[in-house]
Order: sequence, then C-alpha cells, then structure tokens
Amino acid sequence: MLSVIVPFYNETAFLRAALRSVRNQGLDDVELIVVNDNPDAFGRDDLAALTDGFGARVIHHLENRGLSAARNTGITAANGTHIAFLDADDYYTPGGLAAQLAYAHETGADITHAACYLGAESSVHTKVLHRDARLHLSRRVVDGRMTAQEAQFIVSSWSSVYRAEFLADNDLWFDPEQRKFEDRLFVLHAVTAARRIAFLGQPVRVWRRRAGSISSQATTAETHLLQVQLLEKCMDHMRAQDLPLRFEKRELFNTVSRLIWDMDILPYLAAGDVDYADMAARIPALLGDDSFGHDIFADPMVSATSRVGMRTRHGLINRARFFALHKAWRTGDYVKAQRLMDECAPRPAPLPARDQPQRRLVLHIGLHKTGTTFVQHHLLHHRDALARAGVLVPETGFDRAVPGRRGALSGHQGLVRALRDGDDALWRAFHDEVSASPARTVVLSAENLSFPTEPDRDARIAQLFQRLGTWANIDVIAALRAPHAYIEAFHAEWVASAHPGGARSLPEMLVDHADRLTDMPALFAPFEAATGHPVTLYDFDAARRDDGVWASFASAAGLPALPTTDAPQYPTPDRDSVRLLQMVNVLVANQARRRTLLDTYFAAPPVGGTRHSLLSPDRRAEIVADFAERSDDFCAARGYAPDMNAWRAALANEDWVPPGPIPGDCLDVLTDVGVQVAGDVDAPAPLRTPASAPAKGPPRTGRNRYAFVIRPRPWLVRLLDRLLLKED
Repeated sequence: MLSVIVPFYNETAFLRAALRSVRNQGLDDVELIVVNDNPDAFGRDDLAALTDGFGARVIHHLENRGLSAARNTGITAANGTHIAFLDADDYYTPGGLAAQLAYAHETGADITHAACYLGAESSVHTKVLHRDARLHLSRRVVDGRMTAQEAQFIVSSWSSVYRAEFLADNDLWFDPEQRKFEDRLFVLHAVTAARRIAFLGQPVRVWRRRAGSISSQATTAETHLLQVQLLEKCMDHMRAQDLPLRFEKRELFNTVSRLIWDMDILPYLAAGDVDYADMAARIPALLGDDSFGHDIFADPMVSATSRVGMRTRHGLINRARFFALHKAWRTGDYVKAQRLMDECAPRPAPLPARDQPQRRLVLHIGLHKTGTTFVQHHLLHHRDALARAGVLVPETGFDRAVPGRRGALSGHQGLVRALRDGDDALWRAFHDEVSASPARTVVLSAENLSFPTEPDRDARIAQLFQRLGTWANIDVIAALRAPHAYIEAFHAEWVASAHPGGARSLPEMLVDHADRLTDMPALFAPFEAATGHPVTLYDFDAARRDDGVWASFASAAGLPALPTTDAPQYPTPDRDSVRLLQMVNVLVANQARRRTLLDTYFAAPPVGGTRHSLLSPDRRAEIVADFAERSDDFCAARGYAPDMNAWRAALANEDWVPPGPIPGDCLDVLTDVGVQVAGDVDAPAPLRTPASAPAKGPPRTGRNRYAFVIRPRPWLVRLLDRLLLKED
C-alpha cells in the first residue's frame, strides 16, 4: 500500500529511530526504501548494520548526487500505491502515518497532507510548526484545482502522502539541480496539478532541528545561489499557471518575505560582494514589475502567514517599511534596503553595570567535568584566607547548596540565571559587594559561563561582559581534558541533571555539538575579543593525576598557594546508569519530577557499574583527530599541550566492551526510586537554595524585592505592591 522513501547521507545517529517509527505504525504492507547518497563514506556493510531488522530495501548511489536525486531514485524504485518521504533524522508519531494513510485511502486524494511537529535542538520537546498551526489543523477534503488555497503554503513534501499514480501521470519529480531547498518547488508543482487534496488536521511527523541540518547550517554564496534559483523557479511556475491573479500575488509576497526575513543575503548585496554580482542582477528580474497594495493583507492566506507588524530578530517591519523594502529590492537598490533594515533592527537597552577600573577579575568558565565543583569547594573553604590576601570570592550569586548527588555545587550560577532572566537586582548587588570590598582581585566561577552549546552564545557572552562592566584586567581561566572523555562526561552530566538534552543519546549529542566542543578557537574567541588577550588554559587530566586540581587552578588564576583540602567528590555516573536514566529523561516530561527521580536515584546508586565508554575506541579516535586539527596549536599557545599520541595509543590498546543489557541492580534501584517518587504525585520539586547575596545590601526592587525562594508570578508581585503601598 505504501512506499516510504528515506534518503540517507550521514544520519547514523537517527536512522534507526526513523525506520522504527515506520515499522511501529502497525501497517503490514509498507515498503521501506533507504537511498544511500553518500557511498564514499558509507558502504553496503555500514547501511546493512544500520537498517538490520527493519526489512528495508537499500539502494546505493555510485556517487553523491544530492537530496533531490535520492528522492527521485526512491520514486523510481517504489512499488506502493502511495508514496511518502521521510528524512533520515526525523520520525513519525505513534499511529500518525497509519492515520494519514488510512485517510488517503478513504478520500482517494491525490495529496493527503498532515501537519508537523518541530523538534528543538538538543531536546525531545516539540511544538506544532507555526504555519501548520495557522493553516493546516482542520480536517477536510477539497476538490478542484487549487480550491484548497492553503495548499500553496504547505511547507514540504515530507508532510504529505502522494498517490503514486498521480505522481506518474503528472510527471512529478524533484529538480536535481536543487541539491538543497528542493521541497518548495516540488510542492508547488504537485498542489497546482492535484484535483483532490485532503487535510488530516493533525501532526504525524517530527521535524528535528539539529546542528548540521540544512535549517541550521551557516549560509554561503553557494547556498544563497540555490535559494535565489529556487525563488526564480517557483515564481516562474506560478506565473505560468492559468489561475486567478491572487495565487501569483501570494507567491510574490512569499518571495519578498523570504528575501527580507529568511535568507540573510542583503549584507552581501549591499556591500557589492563580487560573489553576489550575478544574484544582484537576477533578483530584480525575479521580482519583476509587480507591486502590492494594502489589500494584499486582506488575503486570508497572507494574513495567516505574514510577519509584517511582528517583532522578529530583524525588528518590527510595518506595512510602509515592507512596501519600501519591496521597492528597493525590485529596483536593485540594496544599499537603501540595508539602511531600511538597519533602521528596524532591534536595539537592546543598555544593561546596568558598574565599572571596576582598579580591580582584576578572574573569570573561571569551567567546562563540564573539569574539576569546577572541586575548585568551588576550595574557593568557599578558603574564602576568608583569600580575602586577607586581597581576593574576593563574592557571596552574591553563589549557590551554596544544590539538590542532587553528593558534592554537587554550582558556584556563581545565580549570576548566570540572573543574566538569562534579566535580573538587574542581583547584578547590582554583585557590584555593590565588589565596591564595598577592599580586595583588588575578584573571582567568579561557574560551569555555564562558557555557554558552549547555546546557538546564540556570542550574544549571551556579549551580554555577560556588559553586565560585568570595565575592569583593570579580566583573566579568563579554563581547564581542558581529553576531548573524547570531556564530551562523554558532558553528555552524562546532562542525563544526570534532568537537562532537556539528557533525553538525547550520546551519538545524537555528537551530531549536534561535537564540532563546537572540539573547536577551542571558536569556543574561546568571544572571550578573547572581549578581554583583549588570550585565555589561560591548564590540563585537568594532568592535575588530577598529580592530585593538584586546586593547585593548578590557583596557579593559573594567580591566587595564593593555599592547601588542598578534603572536598566532596562529584563523580560521573557509569555508562549503564547513563543509558537507563536517558530513558527517564525521555519518558518523564515534567522536569521537576525528573529531577526528583534522578536525585533520589543518585542518593544510593548501584555499585560496580562498568566504566567503559559508550563509544567505540575508533569513534573516540575520530574526536581526538578533530580536536587535533582544530585546536592543537591554539591550545598549546595558551598552556594546554597534552600528549595526544598517548591518547591514541591508549585507545588503540583499549580492551573495550560494547554496551550490553542494563544490569538488574540498576533496574532494581530505579524501580525502588520510581515507587517512592510516583507515590507523591503533587510533591513540589526540590527547592534550590537561592543564590546568596550579602546580608547588608541595597533593598530589592522590581520583581526581586520579595525574598521568595521560588520566584513569584508577576501578578503576585503586583498584588503585593498594591498591598504594601496601601499600608504605607
């Protein structure tokens, strides 16, 4: 009944989940076709291992030909009465594809469309795709060519099930010249040919946003050329159709909107970049002489999809500005278009900060599992001794206690949270504490100060330095460890701390973040740009071998040599616990309950779990190679020069055992813990000890004036304000 075509390039971490989501539909008569479009990297044995157990037909291209060609290969090979497309890193919801196929048979539609969920990067959380939510959540069947007007705004081919005979009769194929951004053109050709379109009215598929996917990759001149080429072909197709003018106007509106909001091509055109000269000439021809009146916004399809008048990352573009931009694009006046965009660009309000021009700041941006907690215990233990030596470890924003595993400490995470929440009061309290101290050196330590996995980390770091203000000197300190061990420990920390990323497997995390976490020049570039000098790095593995984690930090930070003390250990969970608790993160949606369950698990964890890696030695050797290529010289110039040959030798000689069944004692502990936690359905999450602030400080203002352990809702703050004013 159905052929599902799955193009494959390098989605090894996701392919089996995609195939399983098809097989779990309960459909007996489904043909799975996997098209390998990356034969240089993945041979027949590789694909056989990835598809084993799913009964998939695997077709191997002789060379990489692009996504359009891979889908065409699948169409040619398909035997089903209906055809669906699934990207190798996406998946169907339980029963979703089955419901969509049943509706396709019930209605006899040429195209049966279903809405889509959008998945967040590094998370299993999803939401209905915005355009689908506005246009495609009503169940209905529409007859007649383009009678279903919302079909022109279907996002992609993978959201629909097609009658195979309909595709053949209308000679519908993907354009092989569009190696990327192929879907929009195929959809337009399909919907303008269809005589019956059915809308299921519910989402059935999850589109994962992930690093390395087309939707998250940085654009290049080649990418922009493909996008311009796509817009040309879509406009040409709609202009050639014997349809009412409104359809062409809608396509033109969509084209102008793509140029303004989505493509980020304008700065290159305005600057006269030579690589964009051809595109600069083609865009006015693409737009032609057509124009809009205000009545375009009365069109129900446009009003449902327009971003005019909305606040976006480009600011608020009103109707007048939209018309002016369209005219500038149409006439090729890209300098004017750029000026118009700049005038709309959001300008963040200046952040309150207080300059400290006579003081030195040590910013310890500890990376995950590099002894940061151990250092923070020592900063607390030696706080008075450091103060006598002219070093302040601020109380403000320092979390002294955190629920969870023994030894857990998070340092100045309170300041990190205040940064994210726009909490001015805590940052003012921090500067007040610094100003009141005679110390000439101030130390801040928090794991998340590097924001290594945040997509907008450069903006976040810029915001941090705005909050910090001007200092006589800012020294950024970080410990590094063997990258293959660091990334795995980072993943384990996400799993153990109920982080949203803890629901993803380690291979999935590598897809999203391995490039970022092995590229030290990119990781530290924003800090070096802000401080004007190189960061200081030291070797965590060497320090740990020599029992000198605290001493190494103190030396790197230029602090007095104070003795190492006994501090609680904060161990990384074994791989069996990581695998088991990843399932907890997947299955328990409520983060507070998840954290309670995990914290209780670690209160008395199983003993004797294997310390083997989740990754094979060969995969870890690839991580080492990536690190060496990207970061070796950079790190050596800043104090971190490990023996990478020793890493390679250890990996080559490692007696590694692949993960097997999860041990019964781990399952028993989780079962016991689950019973304890499940019985208290309405139990609140464990309270986080609030970020400390000096006992004598300025009165709290605004949202932070009330000393609640949990931040109150805004309506409660307003109510208390009124009551206090009434009492006054």
